[in-house]
Amino acid sequence: MKLLRAFSAEGERLGYMFWCPGCDEAHPFYVAGPNAKWTFNGDEERPTFAPSLLLQRSKNDGTGRGPRCHLFLTDGVLQYLGDCEHALANQSVPLQEWPL
Repeated sequence: MKLLRAFSAEGERLGYMFWCPGCDEAHPFYVAGPNAKWTFNGDEERPTFAPSLLLQRSKNDGTGRGPRCHLFLTDGVLQYLGDCEHALANQSVPLQEWPL
């Protein structure tokens, strides 16, 4: 399984999550509800969403910002942009199954 469905407490499908190998963590994108920002082709095996996803996390220890991840997901391929702050910047990587 490459995408996990994300639901509201009422059972409404709000979006999806995928595993990001650059950050070694899950990233969500929302297609319904108050956080909906993306369009989605509906294909859970070769997903495409738009616009790009930009995550700028804060460090949990309060020392500042964490690494940035900026990508497109097109036809099941993660296309990492040059402003990513991890080893996969400027690379394209097929979407992976969720790690065990």
